[in-house]
Amino acid sequence: MKKDYGFCGGISEQVLCNYLERSVTISCEPGHELSPTQTPEVRSFILNTGAKYICRAATRWIPAANDYETYPDQKALIDLVHKDDPDVVFEACIFECVTDKIGEIPVPAWVFEAFGLEAEERCFSIDAMRFPDGSFTNQWGQGTAVPDMTQTETQMFFYYRACEYINIGYEGLHMGQIHLIGKNDEGWVCWTRVLDLVREYAKTHARRAFVLINAHTPGMLDAHGKLMFDFHMFPIRPVADDSQPPHFPTEDNPQRATLNVNHRSGIFGRSLGGLTHSGWETDTLPYCVELDNYYDDLPERLHVPRPDLATCWGMDEINWFAHQPAWYREEFLRYAYAWVRDVAPGKCYFAMPGQRCIRLRNEQREIICKLYRAYDKSTHPDGFGDESVIKDIWSE
Repeated sequence: MKKDYGFCGGISEQVLCNYLERSVTISCEPGHELSPTQTPEVRSFILNTGAKYICRAATRWIPAANDYETYPDQKALIDLVHKDDPDVVFEACIFECVTDKIGEIPVPAWVFEAFGLEAEERCFSIDAMRFPDGSFTNQWGQGTAVPDMTQTETQMFFYYRACEYINIGYEGLHMGQIHLIGKNDEGWVCWTRVLDLVREYAKTHARRAFVLINAHTPGMLDAHGKLMFDFHMFPIRPVADDSQPPHFPTEDNPQRATLNVNHRSGIFGRSLGGLTHSGWETDTLPYCVELDNYYDDLPERLHVPRPDLATCWGMDEINWFAHQPAWYREEFLRYAYAWVRDVAPGKCYFAMPGQRCIRLRNEQREIICKLYRAYDKSTHPDGFGDESVIKDIWSE
């Protein structure tokens, strides 16, 4: 039976779940952004597997003025895929990191207007986005900062970025570590203001008059008493099997891991329920888990099973996964897909790994690969070959 992917101005719970059931991360980060040469392989993967929700299709960690240079290629891919499958949703990300590079980005007059301010000829200011007490300065390295959502400049910037992505054709927005950005946002009043403006913009500018908004959170109620997000997203948090001794993964001896409902800060069973912006109520909002990346592979922890840590075998989640032999990657994908469907509490879905930055190391700990690609080798010579596995799992 053909699944329903239709929505306009809002989305039903069933259609949302249909999308999350066919979600995949194809992260296009700086240095790995889409180009005309990449477009065919990404398009081929999406159409071949039947993917419907493309997580992190725009993943700019440090926003800058030269982002504009990538917009034509992003739009070209979205338009190309939509010619064959107009139901596919592409997601863009607006993260918890800014640098002085945003000082290169002019503030458009329409952003001032949306906030009831008189237009000025100036660029965005990192200083106007900082926490007044200096919190989270250099949080992600020298010269970086976590923007404070209670500052009008931060609200304007997030609104600006969201609208720019909607104009390109993105119908999904991921807002990163929303609790960190909103640390001082009492009652989530400022976040509510921004997302209200984004949703209002989407009504007249998005392809289907609606944009799906999510973040790394188990849930929060906005200032209207509604669920802030349309679904929740969180790392999957695989737990290293510490019955195995520390070792480098080999063809015969992978670094095994399992999933656990109660492991650390996982989202399982914690997705908040309430009234959605699409108008339906739920005891627990549908949520999605992913193999996350955060570049954590400290030498003293690398290849050591430490279930007490958020890392898996001393690596972030996608890095751990990419290090494993192909047969075990298949075993884990099948296991994880079934586990979140049959064991995890609530309406949980597993976003398959399609493309993501990694630091794949050999046994001498030298980096030999910086990008995981699930693509079959016939499509891309550096593909890991997991595409056919994902297609097979989704076909069952």
